[in-house]
Formats: sequence, structure tokens, C-alpha cells
Amino acid sequence: MYRYSATKEILTFSAVTIALSSLICFIAWKAENPSITIMSVFTPTLTGLVLSVRYKGRTGLQELFIKQTFKKFPLRWGLVSLLGIPLLASLAILTDLKFEVSEFSLRTTQLLPQIVIIGLISIGEEYGWRGYLLPRLFKKFSVFHSGVLVGLIWGLWHFPAYLIGTGVPLDMDFLVFLGWVVLASLFISWVYYYTESVFTSILVHSSANMAFNYLHLLPEFTGTMSPFWLLLFYLTLVVAVVYYMGRKRLLKPPAA
Repeated sequence: MYRYSATKEILTFSAVTIALSSLICFIAWKAENPSITIMSVFTPTLTGLVLSVRYKGRTGLQELFIKQTFKKFPLRWGLVSLLGIPLLASLAILTDLKFEVSEFSLRTTQLLPQIVIIGLISIGEEYGWRGYLLPRLFKKFSVFHSGVLVGLIWGLWHFPAYLIGTGVPLDMDFLVFLGWVVLASLFISWVYYYTESVFTSILVHSSANMAFNYLHLLPEFTGTMSPFWLLLFYLTLVVAVVYYMGRKRLLKPPAA
């Protein structure tokens, strides 16, 4: 009979997910076809699925996909999930434009296939990062430390793709991208803690990628890092405020 060990599941999930991502990126590099790396976006959810079945069978699948998808949550958390990052990104761009609102515009208005791809990426990742890994980290660490750890693992998972020139915004240093991922992870972890819903995590992830795609934010589209630095600044402020205000819950380690 399986004896539950959060540490074992955390380490196994992290190692397998990063190994699969590395393997896919290696195949893409050898084949000289970077587009193959798109398959790596499904490795977190697939790993979470396999390990859920391995350790808990049908119950594990229900916990991963049913319980965390159809969990009810207040409307305000849905709005925070959907609008939080895009509003901060828009504020960063407007700040860079010195609040010349007339100069603010969308980079593109094309919906397909971008919306579909963004949704698939979020689903392919979030049932792994937030559906499987984060709840297990919550059993051992505070929400804050769990968010940081998921962010570091999530960022490291991107590194093989970065090495072959994909998976990370162009013209951006990996350490800067890693900082973004950790901050985003803290934001999503805060939302997940109060909603216990992977659906809200999918909304945050998708809305962030939509901001990257539709706004003049990334250096590959703007020729400058300024708007992105401002986004990191505003997101840091928001994360600092919400974790300070909720410090009695968010910074407290779980009971032994």
C-alpha cells in the first residue's frame, strides 16, 4: 500500500517534468525544428495525471481534474484572475508612454489561432503546476514559499527551450524572465490559495499570455525593455501588498 509522502511526490513531479521538457527540446534541437518544443507545454499536466493515477488511482484523477476545475469561487476572484495581469501590463505601458492615452494601442487584433494556442498552453501547464505541485507544497511550506518554489521550478522548466531560442520572449535575459515567472507564480499562488481552483490559475496564465501577445509589452515588439521592467515593478508592488496584508495566512507554515 502506498504511504503518502508529499516530498517524494514533489521531487518526482519536478524531476520528471523538467526531464521531459529537456528531452523534447533536445529532439527539437537535433531535428533543427524549434516548433517541436510546443509539445513540452503539456508535460506538467501529463506528469501530474500519471502521478495522480500512480499514487491515488481514480481518486487522484478526480482531485486533479474534477474537484479543482468545478470548484465554486466568488466572482471577484474570477475578475482578479482574468484582469489582474492585463491591467498591470496596461498600466506599465501607459506609464512608459507618460500616460499619453492616445498612443496606447493593441499590437494585433487577430484572435485565431492565438486564443486557442494560449488556452492549450495554460491547460497543458496549470493542472501540473497549480493542480498537482502547489497543493503538495502547501503541505510543507507557507503559501509564499510554495509560490517561490513553484516559480523557480517553473522557470527552470523553461530553461531548455531558452537554450535553443524558444519558449522565452526574444531579446530578454533568462534571469529577467525567471524573475517574472516567480512573481507570476506568487500572484497565481495567492489566487489559488483563496479559490482552490485550477480554473482561476488557467485564467491568470491565459490573461498574462494574452497581454504578452496583444499589447506592446515585450522587447521583441517594442525594441525596449522599459514597459516590461515597469510591469515587474507594478507586479512586485501588488505581490508585496497582498502578502503583507494576508501575512497571518500567507506567510504561516502549515501545522505539523
